[in-house]
Amino acid sequence: MFTTQMRPNFFGSLRIRLIFLILMAVVPTLAVMLYTAWEQRQLDVSHISEKVAHLAKLEAREERQILEGGRQILEAMAHFLESSKGDSLSCASFFAGLLQHYHRYANLGAVKPDGHVFCSAVPLLGPTDASDRIWFQRTLQSRQFAFGDYQIGRITEKPVLVLSCPAFSADGGILAVVFAALKLEWLNRLALYEEADLPAGTTITKMDSTGVVLGHQPGPGDWSGRQFPLEAVRQAVLKQGSGLVEATDSEGISRLYVFESLMSGWEQREVYLILGVPKKIALANSNRILFRNLTGMGIIALAALLATWFGAEKVILKPVKAMVMATSEFAAGKLNARTGLSGGHDELNQLAFAIDQMAERLEQRQMERDKAEREIRNSREQLRNLSAHLQSVREEERTRMAREIHDELGQSLTALKMDISWLNRRFLEEDPAFKKKLASMEEVIDSTIQTVQKLSGELRPGILDDLGLAAAIEWQAEEFQNRTGIECEISLSPEESVLTRDQSTTMFRIFQETLTNVIRHARATKVEVWLEERKGRIVLEVTDNGRGITEAEISDPKSFGLIGMRERVEFIDGEITILGYPGKGTRITVTLPLMV
Repeated sequence: MFTTQMRPNFFGSLRIRLIFLILMAVVPTLAVMLYTAWEQRQLDVSHISEKVAHLAKLEAREERQILEGGRQILEAMAHFLESSKGDSLSCASFFAGLLQHYHRYANLGAVKPDGHVFCSAVPLLGPTDASDRIWFQRTLQSRQFAFGDYQIGRITEKPVLVLSCPAFSADGGILAVVFAALKLEWLNRLALYEEADLPAGTTITKMDSTGVVLGHQPGPGDWSGRQFPLEAVRQAVLKQGSGLVEATDSEGISRLYVFESLMSGWEQREVYLILGVPKKIALANSNRILFRNLTGMGIIALAALLATWFGAEKVILKPVKAMVMATSEFAAGKLNARTGLSGGHDELNQLAFAIDQMAERLEQRQMERDKAEREIRNSREQLRNLSAHLQSVREEERTRMAREIHDELGQSLTALKMDISWLNRRFLEEDPAFKKKLASMEEVIDSTIQTVQKLSGELRPGILDDLGLAAAIEWQAEEFQNRTGIECEISLSPEESVLTRDQSTTMFRIFQETLTNVIRHARATKVEVWLEERKGRIVLEVTDNGRGITEAEISDPKSFGLIGMRERVEFIDGEITILGYPGKGTRITVTLPLMV
């Protein structure tokens, strides 16, 4: 039995599978491209890191130059102070003149060893004490050049870094401490910004170890002296010292912040140089390469997909569909179905040719098989007709013989018995021997009449023709019980059922064969018989409580009794069912259509 071919789902389509294979082939190329893009990004970031390291070296060199310049000025100031013996008016005038030439300084001055500022290029507004300043304390302790921390000047009120060195008296004592307040914006003006070849939009920031901005370009100048505004960047710089972190600035621009510790010329001071490059610009080169590669690969993949989508129809799908259609028709029983493909040399055409050859051979074999089956059916039909004819002739012959025996022999025996009775009445003499002989002859005649009746009944019971199937079955069951001693319980409902003579004969003969099998094989003690009408059909069911017939016995080709029963039933369009229950018995059910 053939089932309807299921329609393939979307992902089960051969075309989709081919496209999927092409996409799978693109995946390694895509992975290589992404890896190349990642490497290019790393190179771009490395280039920026190298730029920061270079700028840090330049900035350190700039700081050392500023430091050396400040040392020279302080030595000149100390020399003037030593020659003027600490005169405040003359040194103030001298320092003011120097300040006009060196704009990087906010103030120049001198402090007595007790911390009192007695000389200043910027006029003093009142007494000023510098004893608590680190630069002053370091100079007194080391008696050498020193500097302090970033601070807000008490005289100038500007963010400055103070440089200082001692001025000695003639006896070698410290006459005073001269100082130069270096403007913080001048120190951290980041002049290298204009010199460095930096990407557009890049910011450069210098920050100390406390997170205070020392310089920032380009941008507002109010960053100096304040905490670096991006907390994540500030913490990463202070924790790592050098590296990279990504963050978004206050303007919403995503930037790569690359930072490096500065090799500062100032002692005991740690400074960091931070380069903030817009991410879009920093990775522009790698993004451009990635976009170009992805675009090229996309065009190639699209061309391959389009070629697969349209080319597969002609090269692959059309032959496959032809083969599927041919095999579907072939599976549905249309053995003359062919693919119709031309004899090409590719694999699909070779497969189609093989399918057509197979179909042709199967069609030929099927034709031969159909022919053989027709011959077998005709032969079986002939045998069945012959069997039916023989059964019919046999029944007619048995009927004729039964009638001949019953009518001819029975009547002759009856007449002979009447003659013996006549003789018995005519001879009144008391002759015991004669009387005995007549009585013996009468007994023989009675016995012969019974035998004739028995033979006539076995050949063709007259009750079957006279009273019908139900009465014949009842009579046969009673005879069976009396002869074998096996209990026979019957239930007969269709006493007036209309059956043809052939149907009645078939049903009765099957019943007789069933009882014969019970005697021979069943080893039963009880037989139950039902004869009833069910939905326009008459049903005979015989059940015994014997050992139960086996499947092997049912299908045994030598079980001629069962074969005969099947042949009888099939010839008159009936049905027979034989079921065996091991240890519980056998059930035989015969169903025949009623004649309306």
